[in-house]
Amino acid sequence: MVTAAEQGRETRARLMAAATELIAEHGWGAVTTRMVAERAGLRPGLVHYHFTSVTDLLIDASLQTARTEYENVMTGVLAASGPAAMRQILTAISSYTSTDPATVAMSEMMLAATRHERLRRELGRFVAEARAALAEWFRDQQVVADPAATAAVVLALIDGLILHRLIDPTLGSIDPTGPLLRAAGLTEPIASEGNSDDHAHEGERNQD
Repeated sequence: MVTAAEQGRETRARLMAAATELIAEHGWGAVTTRMVAERAGLRPGLVHYHFTSVTDLLIDASLQTARTEYENVMTGVLAASGPAAMRQILTAISSYTSTDPATVAMSEMMLAATRHERLRRELGRFVAEARAALAEWFRDQQVVADPAATAAVVLALIDGLILHRLIDPTLGSIDPTGPLLRAAGLTEPIASEGNSDDHAHEGERNQD
């Protein structure tokens, strides 16, 4: 027999799943209580029974999506070592497309975070947790002198790649593996063309 508490959790889950889908389809500001209830197959009154407002529902749904996405990516990364971890990140990025509801919802969430303090605060906590975990990974790998700064840059690059792919899907044809590995200190930097010329001239002078 299903208890009242279990039924309540199921109802909340259905409402948040419906909200995430609608955010991706219509944008944060267009989602209404009635839209969510209809998508979830529930009475509109249940939205306000479980959430103070539709905004609180959207925030909770978005935060749950963000938590799930960050944990899915970071679990794989932290279990790997060296370049394999960064390739794990790239594998995750390749699954994010302009038609993926979770990805679109997260982009809407980031914009909404500039207007809603609770969303900004909680999303910031997720990002800080991911950054701290990645910084600890870099310390264990002993590949960079500044693990915390490297973790911040790598996570920013990852978020940027995802957002840019939402805007320009053709970026999916570009392989960012090399640049990301270099940013993470996992490969030797490639000498610039100018430096190569300098070394060539230096060799010629030594021969003279």
